[in-house]
Amino acid sequence: MLNLPTLQSADNQRIKATVALRRHRQRRATGLFVAEGFRQVTRALDAGLAQHHGFVCPALVGALNDDQVDSLLRRCTAQPGAAPWFSVDERLMRKMAYRQNPSGILAVFERPDWTFEALERRLATADVPEAFSGTDLWLIAVGMTKPGNIGAMARSAEAAGAWGMFVADAEVDPVNPNAIRASTGAVFHLPLVCGGSDEILAFLRRRDAQIIAASPRAEACYTTFDLTGPTALVIGAEDRGLTPPWVEDDGAVVCAAVPMSGHAVDSLNAAAVAAVLLFEAVRQRGVS
Repeated sequence: MLNLPTLQSADNQRIKATVALRRHRQRRATGLFVAEGFRQVTRALDAGLAQHHGFVCPALVGALNDDQVDSLLRRCTAQPGAAPWFSVDERLMRKMAYRQNPSGILAVFERPDWTFEALERRLATADVPEAFSGTDLWLIAVGMTKPGNIGAMARSAEAAGAWGMFVADAEVDPVNPNAIRASTGAVFHLPLVCGGSDEILAFLRRRDAQIIAASPRAEACYTTFDLTGPTALVIGAEDRGLTPPWVEDDGAVVCAAVPMSGHAVDSLNAAAVAAVLLFEAVRQRGVS
């Protein structure tokens, strides 16, 4: 393993700043988040996210071989002006890590800064055919309260080739550790914008997207809709369902149901519904 400077005190400012990022308020105030483990750190790097600093605990990286660790560290530290990395003991790594059983590697990154303006600029560039395939496909999560659901939905959206995901009217942080873990790093790559429902609806109307919201009370099955054109799929929170303006009867949003045969449940998990609808769009579009 590469020879790294060692930090030994919990009072070190880098250690304290990393521990503070366990809180949503601090992540929001600083624009930073923590990626834990070899896979998360690697995928954050692959997404081009800027590093601030990183830590390795030699006593906890036993599941990885020295070549993997050295390769990652060289990648992180090779360039002039690269973010510093430090060696820490198990006590400090456990203090910083969110997981109960940390893998021994974590790094602090700048969070993806997706805004409506940034997304519009990306869509307006000449390389759109390379950045996006087919016609618009968006996923909208409304009123979500569970970070794990946001992460799982982002994972399905990325796997389905969605153009982006919107988180409407919610305080859920897409770089919450549980969201990152459930997404397997998809939140680093997928354009993911947080905003108000009215603002998201205005964006979708500018894109001429049909808006289809999942509802267990809808009469039409989701398979009856043509999802080959520009489409936005809307999923409400499991406890409250869809909220205005997504349920207003002005024809802007149509509802679709996922039929169920069981008797012990009255709805599916929000992330499961998102996956079903997204991959129906994949099926209809003939994506191989």
